[in-house]
Amino acid sequence: MEEDGTMNDIAVQEVLNEKDIKRLLTSFHLSVGLVAVFYNADASYSIRPDGYDEICPFCALVQSFPEGKARCMQYMAKAGKQSADFGDSYISRCHGGMVEIFAPIMLRDVYLGFIACGPIAMWEWDEMAMNEITKRFQSLRIVPDALLEVASSIKVYSGKNVQALAEMLFMVANSLASADMLALQQRKELSVQQARIAELIFEKKIAGEATHTLEEKKDSGGYPLNKEKEMLGRVRLGDRTGAKEILNEILGEIFFHTGGDLEIIKARILELVVVLSRAAIEGGASLEKMLGSNLAIISELSGIREFDNLCLCVVRILDTIMDTIYLTSNVRNAKTLGNALSFIRENYYADLSLGTVANHVYINPFYLSHLFRNELGFTFMEYLTRVRMEEAKKLLSQPELTVVEIAGKVGYEDPGYFGKVFKKYHGITPIKYRQS
Repeated sequence: MEEDGTMNDIAVQEVLNEKDIKRLLTSFHLSVGLVAVFYNADASYSIRPDGYDEICPFCALVQSFPEGKARCMQYMAKAGKQSADFGDSYISRCHGGMVEIFAPIMLRDVYLGFIACGPIAMWEWDEMAMNEITKRFQSLRIVPDALLEVASSIKVYSGKNVQALAEMLFMVANSLASADMLALQQRKELSVQQARIAELIFEKKIAGEATHTLEEKKDSGGYPLNKEKEMLGRVRLGDRTGAKEILNEILGEIFFHTGGDLEIIKARILELVVVLSRAAIEGGASLEKMLGSNLAIISELSGIREFDNLCLCVVRILDTIMDTIYLTSNVRNAKTLGNALSFIRENYYADLSLGTVANHVYINPFYLSHLFRNELGFTFMEYLTRVRMEEAKKLLSQPELTVVEIAGKVGYEDPGYFGKVFKKYHGITPIKYRQS
């Protein structure tokens, strides 16, 4: 991203979906009979509607001269930026005297570019209008007859028509921005998810964990039963972020223990869906609705051929099931337990005890301990340790901090004890983790 709040060409093309842009621009053209074009912030990159790769004859003639093309690009970039500054559609006369309409495309506060529609005219082509056009291009030495011929072919619109076009163009830009924001959020979520899965697999390889089959892990009481239970606890609390973090760990475990076999991974994911669906039904969701959802999920999973897309699909499945649970379940003590978890995440570095947290949420420590075990499937100390260890990993990426300093920052006065807990949790020592 650049300093002025815009994106560079590469970033813009990574965010935008050219197919969606073409579809919207084509629909706009078929609706109003005018061609609208997307430009990035400096007008160096454009996307046009399907079947309209050529620019209008008037603009083509002007831009056949280097000076004329430079004027056009400079004007377009400036007018597009003004539309972003106004936060609305912008009607302007170009350097050739024609009317252009601009609508900005913003993702939050980031200016991606704009859509321009034109040129159009708002006057009849009388002698005075022709003389003005000719004078504007004297420096380019365009043959007057050729200029007047292409200029007179430009459609004439009333002020009311132009205002309606501006409003419609702004709605198209807003629609595009909303679609791009969703795509951007999905790509960001996928990127974070893949990074976490890759990190977990790498940690297991470094730790030299034996590649037991998933069935052996289940029989031994290990993964995935404990992770599934923890994830279900987060789901019941409405902790969407926490549930997705554990889901990523589960996906990493599945990938590691199946050697990346996509069909086996799909089978394991269906097992997760069954577990989540059962929790939704226990929470009050309709059995028929969940069966219908599961059939749709099976159909979607069968058509996926890449692990990345599979992971993103699973996150969407979790969101859907979680929404169902949240809407149909009357979760007992969810607010109290949720407040306790938030307090721990915000104060993990302090000398926390079960009593301290219980006092903060105004309940008995023994009852809070009961909630942890029964609602989440793990103890207060297990959760606190988990939060501290995840934070320790982040701090280890900062070379200016020593292991001793990091131990203190995550709540351990004894660096030796911190090292033992870290190795037990992650499989390697803090120093080896930093080196790897």
